[in-house]
Amino acid sequence: MLIELLLAVIQSATEFLPVSSSGHLALVDLILKQNPNLFFFTTLHLASLLAVIIFTRKEIGGLLSFRKEYRRLWIYLIIATIPAMLFGLLFKDMIERAFSSLLFLGLAFMFTGVILFFTKFARVTGKLSLKKSLLIGIFQALALFPGVSRSGMTISSGMFSGIEKEKAARFSFLMFIPVSLGAFLLELNNFYIDAGIITAFFVCVVFSLLFLNLLVFVIKKDKFWIFSIYCWIIGILSLILFFR
Repeated sequence: MLIELLLAVIQSATEFLPVSSSGHLALVDLILKQNPNLFFFTTLHLASLLAVIIFTRKEIGGLLSFRKEYRRLWIYLIIATIPAMLFGLLFKDMIERAFSSLLFLGLAFMFTGVILFFTKFARVTGKLSLKKSLLIGIFQALALFPGVSRSGMTISSGMFSGIEKEKAARFSFLMFIPVSLGAFLLELNNFYIDAGIITAFFVCVVFSLLFLNLLVFVIKKDKFWIFSIYCWIIGILSLILFFR
């Protein structure tokens, strides 16, 4: 159970901080020489989903009310979700193989770092639109690969599109809901339940809420780009492990 709890803390810390939770979980499994348990990973994502629902309950309430100001947001969310859904279905085997490759993880972490670094130069130029939501959705599809941060890709692409940084973050959190549900459904054929997975689930919910608040604080301070340094470090370490 100790390993499950460790993975739960790693998931909650890295799901919303833009450093790739799936990449870290895969890296830990590879270091410990375990076979990646994709159902366990997606269960932890489900725990993070519950935290997101709690954190964005105001926005979700508005969406469920179908009030006029939220109808367009529904459209944007649907458009942003389509690329990841299609990509996940078409490249499911390729994505799963990537979890077992230290080389891929290293390169993916480095790529995430580059994207995050350039948010330092992003400027607010407009509001969310159909084209911008599609662009954010395409970036989210890339994050199906381990080592590519979902929050990093979606928030960064939102900032590159000129969306105000806090609104880009909130939109990213809402986008996480259908993607995590879809990933969980894809792994249902590997379903199992035990004390370890239940405990890890609830630990992950609590810590995810803490790190959601931390991320919003960092974004408000205009320090989102600083996570690029960490991604480069973990990427280099992954490559060293591969080539040793």
